[in-house]
Amino acid sequence: MDRLRTAALIVTLLIPGLAFAQAVPADVWRDVATRAGAGSDVQVRLTDGTKFRATLVRVDDSGVMLQPKGRVPVPVQAVPYASIASLEMPRKGGVGAAKAAAIGVAVGAAAFWGMVGIALAIWSD
Repeated sequence: MDRLRTAALIVTLLIPGLAFAQAVPADVWRDVATRAGAGSDVQVRLTDGTKFRATLVRVDDSGVMLQPKGRVPVPVQAVPYASIASLEMPRKGGVGAAKAAAIGVAVGAAAFWGMVGIALAIWSD
């Protein structure tokens, strides 16, 4: 019985927050898509919960044309602004772990052989 009361209390507390959630106006998504520009990679989340990465093909007054990325090619999709929950540019940059390790090894080897060369130059005189 306590679990049922706890679940009812949680649902009661969450419902007002969901009721006041507001949809983002279409002109905001149009501005974001226009700033990103055609050919940009974007991460899209739709109001139905669908998430995917895509290439922005075209921006117009009714919505955006997106080419979803995936293993299986799919046709370009027209997505109206009203169905977009979020539209983000993926974060780029940074160095991966393998690349950082390779840089570290290269710098270490160069420093070691540089010291050996200096030591040999001093010792040979």
